[in-house]
Formats: sequence, C-alpha cells, structure tokens
Amino acid sequence: CEFTFPQSAVFFGNCSCEEITRHITWRRQSRICAGALTEENRKAVSARAYSGDPDFGHTAPLWDDILKLGLPGLRARVLELAPDPDSVFVRSELLVLDAASAFLKRIAPIAADAGKINIAEGLLHLADHAPETLFQAMQLIFVYYTLQHHFEGTNLRTLGRLDRLFAPFAAKEDPETVKALVRDFMREIDTLRAPANIPFMLCGSDESGRDLTNDMSRLILRTYTELKPTNTKFHILCTPHTPEDFLREALESVKNGANSIVFMNDCRIIDALRKLGETHEAAVNYSVVGCYECGGAEETACTCNARLNLPKALELALHGGRDALTGDKIGEDTDGIYPSFAALYDGFRTQLRYLIGQALDVTDRYEENYAHLHASPFFTATYPTCLRKGADVYCGYSAAYNNSSLNAIGLATVVDSLAAIRKLVYEERRMTLEELISILDSNWEDQTVLQNILRKKFPKYGNGDPSVDKLAADVVKDLSDAVNNVPNAKGGVYRLGLFSIDWCLDYGAHTAASADGRSCGEALSQNTGASFGADREGATAHLHSVTAIDASDTANGCIVDLDLHSSAVRGKNGTTVLASILQTYLEKDGFAIHFNVLDTDTLEDAKAHPENYPNLQVRLCGWNVKFTELSPSAQEEFIRRSRYQAR
Repeated sequence: CEFTFPQSAVFFGNCSCEEITRHITWRRQSRICAGALTEENRKAVSARAYSGDPDFGHTAPLWDDILKLGLPGLRARVLELAPDPDSVFVRSELLVLDAASAFLKRIAPIAADAGKINIAEGLLHLADHAPETLFQAMQLIFVYYTLQHHFEGTNLRTLGRLDRLFAPFAAKEDPETVKALVRDFMREIDTLRAPANIPFMLCGSDESGRDLTNDMSRLILRTYTELKPTNTKFHILCTPHTPEDFLREALESVKNGANSIVFMNDCRIIDALRKLGETHEAAVNYSVVGCYECGGAEETACTCNARLNLPKALELALHGGRDALTGDKIGEDTDGIYPSFAALYDGFRTQLRYLIGQALDVTDRYEENYAHLHASPFFTATYPTCLRKGADVYCGYSAAYNNSSLNAIGLATVVDSLAAIRKLVYEERRMTLEELISILDSNWEDQTVLQNILRKKFPKYGNGDPSVDKLAADVVKDLSDAVNNVPNAKGGVYRLGLFSIDWCLDYGAHTAASADGRSCGEALSQNTGASFGADREGATAHLHSVTAIDASDTANGCIVDLDLHSSAVRGKNGTTVLASILQTYLEKDGFAIHFNVLDTDTLEDAKAHPENYPNLQVRLCGWNVKFTELSPSAQEEFIRRSRYQAR
C-alpha cells in the first residue's frame, strides 16, 4: 500500500489500496451465499419483483466519541468495557488500534518529506493523543475515514453532525483561523471521491428538544455555498425552532446551484425510530447514513438490504401470481378473479405480502452468514455496546440495534394504476378487467388513445386528490404492517423505506405495462413523488399528496424530489416561495425533501458546450453530479424535466 501527500492536501493524504478488503468481502459473499436463493427466488429477482442482499455499506460510527477519545482513548475503552480482556475479540481490537497508531507514526515522515509539516506534526500527536485543536479534530476525521472505509472495507456513510463536533474546538480558536480551516476541510472532503457523495449533517435537536443550530452551522453552510463542492451532500435536520433566516440562506444556496442539500424533518425521524423500539436518547442522536436513511445511535441500520417492486405486485395480482413478461410463477397462486375493487385490492395486498415475505427470507439467509463474511474492528471500537458484549458489530450482531431494511419502489406508479382500474373498470365500467389486462399484455397495441387518456386525464397521485391519496396511505400502511418490526436474523428488526433512487429505471425495465398509462419497460415513479408529468396542480398539491402517507412508518427513509424551473424562484420572492413550500412540507409531517432548480436554456447550452460549465450540478436521485459528466440520455432527461416545469 502506497501512501502519498499531494500538494493540495491540508489534513491527510491518499492511499492506493482502498478496494482490497472490500473485494475480499464480496468474493466471500459470492462463495458462501451462493445457495441463498431458491429457483423461484432467482426467477423473481431476475424479474425484479424483489431482492435481498447483505449491506455493510451504510454505517455511522460515534464521531463524538472518536473526537473526544482519539485512537488511544478508544483503545483504553476496549480494555475498560470488554468483559474478557484476554479474549480473541479484545486482542483483535487492540491489534488494529495499535496498528493504526503505528501507521500514523510511519507515514508522518512521508508527510514531512513532502513539505507537509503541519500534517506530520498532527499525525504524530494523534498517534498517542486525542485531538486538542480544530485542525487535529478535522485531521482525525480523515484518518478514521481512511481506516474504516478504505483499509477495513466498511463503507462509512456520514461524517457526523459537523457543526456540533467542531463547535467546542472552534471556540478556542481565532475566528479567521476557523474560517480558513472550514474552507480547507470542505475542499478536502471533495477529494475523497466517495460513492454517491459523502454526507454530513447540520442542526437538529438535543434530548430536551432544543434546536442545535449554531455559528458553526452557519459557517459551514456559507462555505459550502461559496465553494460549491461536487462530492459533498449534507442534511439540514429541521426542527420547529430552526432559525428562519438560516433556512432561507440554505434555500438561496439551492437557487444558486449549490443544491446538494436535503431538508429533513427532525421530529418525524425521531418518531419513526421510536416506533422501531429505540430509546429516546438513541433516536434523538440519529445519523443520516446515506441519501435519506436514518439510524439511531449505535444502530447498524443496513439500509439497502431488500427491495420490492410495488407495480410488479399488482401485475402478479392481475396474472394469478405469474410474471406478465416471462410467464414464470413468482407470486402467490391466485385465480385473478376480482368482482369488486375491494377484492382486487385484497389480491394486490396478498401478492404484496408474499413478495415481502420472500424478500425478507432471502435477506435473512444472507445476514445469518455475516460471521463468515465481514468483520469491522475499527467501526466496532466506536460502539460501547459492542465492547460490553465483547463481539464484533457484524460477526457478533453486537450493536445496540441490529436492524435490516426493505425499500419499496414505484409508489406513485402503483397508486395511479389502482386508481385507474377503480375508475375505468369498477366505477365507469368502460371495459372489463379481463379486457384491460389484455390491453396491458399487448403493451397498448392499437390503444394509443386509451393510453393517453389514462396518462393525462385520469386521477393521479401528486395533485391533492383525497381519493387517490388515500390509496397511497393504504398502500404504505399495508407495507408498514408487513415490514416494520418483523424480526430479522440478527436479533434486530426490519425497517421500511420508500426511496427508489435510480433502481426505478432497472425495475421499470422488467415491469409490464401498467394501468396508469405507462408502457412496458418505462421507468417506475421515483421515491415518494408523483409520476413524471402527473403533478399537474403545482408544488403545494404535490406535497399534500406526499404527506398523506404516515412518514413515521418509514424509518428507513422517504424523500420527495421537487423540480422547479428557475423562473419560478427568481429574486427574493422566489426564496419566499421555496421557504413556503418547505414550511408546508415540514408542518404536514413530511420526512425529507430536496430541490432541483432547473433552467432549460442553461442545460441545453451546457450539453452543447460542456467546456463552459465545468461545475454545473444537478441532483441525481440521492446525490449530486456534474451535469456535463452525465450520459447524453441522462442530460436529455433533465432538459425534459426542465421544459415540463417551465410549461
């Protein structure tokens, strides 16, 4: 492993062996878990009805403890808390922590030889002591990130609540020094090139409900707005008392192209984690461990285990448990005869529960093999509960909360399809269910007029229609009943999520035509928002629909993506519009929201002349990307969305 300190480095350097451990883990997984799927499972997974997987990639170490104790303090705590100081577990923990300190001492001279005297001095201090200055605290974050993420191969998916972590150190520093260090820190985050960006959090509340927005929150936000780093995303944890001027400043940042900000409802997240049985203390001190997923303190949330294709469940209900594209039986064996809409919905719910049961079962079969797949001693060292149990966080399922997840994909697609069938077949009786199924199986052959009517004229989720929104609420309630708090193989429980990120493309490609007017192979709806083009009544109505579901049933995360044309949010009045939208969403108990402010002319010019727009960013699912680095088809999709918003 070669370690270098480039000229731009301020806190740490770069290693050349970042993928070794991760590749070993995945090779073990392929070998040990080869028998995890039955033949029916394989067909269903291939048809994208569901999936189940292990997940070592969404972790949140206890950053407060890391900065308070440092590497030597973490070592001392192992000996203090572990029940058997002579156990293999303790010897393993001490081995890696001692190796980490030795590693810092070994690379400090390399930093000095590269002219990085501050880095070298900091590394020598951190090898034997906890951080004492803001520089050392920031440096330790990069050191620990490298140890866990690269050397150990356990993806680290949050840098913690940076404003709270840095404030005590910043209080002892000159304000100008603090500003300079925050700038350097934000720049160096960008060099990590983390997959799907590297997240951190600002604001939130303490256990008494007090809002924690501070001067460091404002400094970090302003620095981000100024620099517009491309590999950063952060979550603003909004409480009822988050200062209005702070939120307006964040929204101004979004308007001006620094839009890698997710606004999250602190109260709703805490409620969701409490429903999973977590203590108030653990729930309040949650982390966002990826795009939108939240895990309480000392929780291994494993937020990307199972996935479920909601429209596929309806497809199976219409075809007696068989996949419409392959004819394979991958669902519950039913007769497919539904004399009423209530009977149809019951058939859909039957398939839903069957697919969920299969997905959880597959995930259990993977997760019961964790002891043979992956150990994470650096990560384990930060969790006192693991130390008291004397067991690795993965191999011994020793975290305070050893949970797993299922994410449901295509909510709007299935809700719009159910609403269309209810109106077309059972209320207006324009055709029989059998006739509609035949049309869907033909992928709308010779039925373009009907397809357009269903797409553009029928009731849709995303317009504040109470009858459609109730369907969405019912679907989410059924999902919650079948997923949340179901025991897993690790002594924890399952958690429901409603985010789809870009899975909606792949899952849609394997899903037959649906009654909402969607063609076979088209993408499913994204996250919890309306299907593309279906939100015809504006942003407020869209959010009324989204907040009809109980977000406290979605601890694994749910998000609405709101596209707005730049012409709608120009000037101070535009910021007021954004603030009003955000306030409405939070007051109606929404979970998380992010914005894409799109300008058609700018996007078209950037596609034609990418050299003029090196830093133009857009929000792709749960992370930011440079527009000019997208494929031509992805660029066209954003241009299409911008034109739609400008209509």
